[in-house]
Amino acid sequence: MLDVLVVDDDEIVRGCIAEAISGAGHRVAEASDGEKALALLATRAFDLAICDVHMPRLDGLTLFHRLRNDSPGTAVVIMTSFGKIPDVVGTLRDGAVDYVTKPFDADEFVLNVVQPIDERRALKQKFEAARSWFVSREAGTGLVGASLVMRQIADRIAVLGPSDASVLIVGNPGTGKKLAARLIHAQSPRRDRPFVVVPCASLQDLMLEAELRELSELRARNYRDEWFRTASGGTLVLDGIEVLPASAQSILMRVLDDPMTRARRDREWHPLGVRVISLSHESPSALLAGGTFSEALLFRLNAAELRMPPLGERDGDLYLLVSHFLRQFTPPGRSSPSLAPDAWKTLSGYAFPGNVRELAWAIEHAVAASNGGEIERRHLPDGLVGAEGGQAA
Repeated sequence: MLDVLVVDDDEIVRGCIAEAISGAGHRVAEASDGEKALALLATRAFDLAICDVHMPRLDGLTLFHRLRNDSPGTAVVIMTSFGKIPDVVGTLRDGAVDYVTKPFDADEFVLNVVQPIDERRALKQKFEAARSWFVSREAGTGLVGASLVMRQIADRIAVLGPSDASVLIVGNPGTGKKLAARLIHAQSPRRDRPFVVVPCASLQDLMLEAELRELSELRARNYRDEWFRTASGGTLVLDGIEVLPASAQSILMRVLDDPMTRARRDREWHPLGVRVISLSHESPSALLAGGTFSEALLFRLNAAELRMPPLGERDGDLYLLVSHFLRQFTPPGRSSPSLAPDAWKTLSGYAFPGNVRELAWAIEHAVAASNGGEIERRHLPDGLVGAEGGQAA
């Protein structure tokens, strides 16, 4: 809802515009000339002023320039007759939102001029609130999101961090599993020790290099001596355990059972061994349902479970995430670009099957395409702009 000031010395025109605007749900005040408009502006703030050019006592162009100085937050639309267009073109350069030529249909004016201003103002307020959240949020959380589910995840990470228990983090691709693992490590006594990520697909490739039956013991020692030694005292992240073949699972289980690699503390409570955090696209029940994943290994990897939600379950977080990525991908020394309503409609109407990772890619693409200007729908990736029914084109 906007607070709108209509300024025109023609009572019939003024009343017609005011009626159409109030009928659209906005609050309206009227003034018959520029001086009366200034008197109203001295007592209250307006989101939008619609000013006729030719009025007695104080004309619309003078009123516009007074508004630019005294009320810069008020959007201004100039009304003029067709023959006087050159008189108002300069106001667009000086900050007027738009101009319209008389006569015009009041209802169409509300639809095509007033409503877009309302949408842009509402969007600006939401992103200003998002920026305030980044300023005021608790330092060190690392998670971008104020939804209930993300607050619960932050609480869960705070509980898991100080523990030595193995953690299984489950979630669809792009939901932030690796970030959650890093935050668990950062909130643990192992925070100053190594944080090592091992893609399980690479373990699968290693299994193909030699006859496992002949070299299993050697492989087990290599795992311990390479990744587990590198992560000694810290955290080892197994990324994508759902791809581990049975042979690799057997060796991994043997390494995890080794007392030298198991996470523990010394008498002074210093971290020893390696804490293991596993990442998986599949839930524990889905892993076991396939019949290829070892239940015994899953028990060792899943002393505690953390589920990362898809973006569609994070109500209200899209504003925060978009604001975060706008800041992240804006080159140093520049202000973050604003987002046009048509771009926001596209983003908010898209399902993002790739979750937060896909959103980050879309914003990075848009920041580069807009070259520092306002991001419009045309700056978004074609897959989003051409999407129908929430599916990528």
